[in-house]
Amino acid sequence: LNENYEVADGVSLPRSALYSHYLDFCEKNSLSPVNAASFGKIIRHTFPNLKTRRLGTRGQSKYHYYGITIKTTSPYHDTVCNAARQSSSGHSVTKSAQGSSSSLIVAPGGTLLPSFPSVNHLNLPAEVSRDKVKTFLIMYRAHCQRILDTILRANFGEVQNFLVHFWQGMPSHMLEVLGCSDVVDLIGVCDGILYKAISGVLIPGTLQPLPASLTQAIRHFAKQLGRWLEESLAHLPAPLQQRKLSVAKSFAHSLRRQTSLTHLAQAARTVLHSAEPVTQMLQDWKQIDFEGIARQAMWTFSQNVEKDYAKIKEIHTEFTQLLDQQATIDQYAEWASSLVDRCVTKRVEKEGSSYQKCAQDFLLKWSFFSIRIVRELTLHSAHSFGSFHLLHMLLEDYILFIVENQSSQD
Repeated sequence: LNENYEVADGVSLPRSALYSHYLDFCEKNSLSPVNAASFGKIIRHTFPNLKTRRLGTRGQSKYHYYGITIKTTSPYHDTVCNAARQSSSGHSVTKSAQGSSSSLIVAPGGTLLPSFPSVNHLNLPAEVSRDKVKTFLIMYRAHCQRILDTILRANFGEVQNFLVHFWQGMPSHMLEVLGCSDVVDLIGVCDGILYKAISGVLIPGTLQPLPASLTQAIRHFAKQLGRWLEESLAHLPAPLQQRKLSVAKSFAHSLRRQTSLTHLAQAARTVLHSAEPVTQMLQDWKQIDFEGIARQAMWTFSQNVEKDYAKIKEIHTEFTQLLDQQATIDQYAEWASSLVDRCVTKRVEKEGSSYQKCAQDFLLKWSFFSIRIVRELTLHSAHSFGSFHLLHMLLEDYILFIVENQSSQD
């Protein structure tokens, strides 16, 4: 961060731009990136005097970090300048709220599309020209950049026109390339990169509030994307259609889950930021018979009673502390992320098991405990039942989002 950015008065950068730069840096250095929320905390720790502002027109505004700029020595500085020259809608780094436009992202730095894989790594059949594949990839990257740029301007409907224009206007001599399974796989990877970039700029923080109009637009886009692709690809090879539709389906599902999460987070934030309901939740939580629940769990699925009991006790203590400290939504999200990391990711690394198998095992146990806790709250006629139910839905959906996101990356 200190090598690429510096404090500067009167300027701002979109939060999504910095996160896109970070994703690009991680990809080039073979690093595993943290999520957008955790990255935001790192930025605020590095630049403690930064302020966050929403810039843009009502319903289409976006969060910006105010008081930071890109260093002229940063490799991303030229990217921003080039994007500004190439994009007819591009603006320079925003000087003030007066510089806002109708686009979701004001500064062009937010339009950064990470690098696509190189054709040189493909083992192509002898009959497929490597030069043609390279030409196609150049065309396809430009196509993906146009899609990203138009979404950043909130012109979701224009995506359909780009899809039709690109795929139905494909030169006949390129069709042999699209029939190659390696190229189809490459296109699927490129689509994943594009969709991750789109998701990162539309919803930079999964639990951050979104304008109602933007939420509606995102959900409508997710609903229409599959149909647009089917119509655009109708005349092309079936394997290509299947791969693109499969990746798009996962992306649309992710968008729907993220918008649902933002809605749940907004409702839960109202409860968790009020002292009285959280105090009641803590009182009701302490009335639950966790020893009894733990014994049931040990009998049901434990292969190492002592080890599993210690882990259950640890998780119970952590959640109690969150309630006692009247933690924020972000703190609950960090805790949920750490649970997945400890109970799934670390287990995969230690045992060499598949991520899906470990994730399914964790989700099954999480569901077991959740059901037993809800049962206890019901039997005790807990006054905070509604608050717990809301928090339970939020945490469960957030954990599912983390697991699904990691599974799709794998």
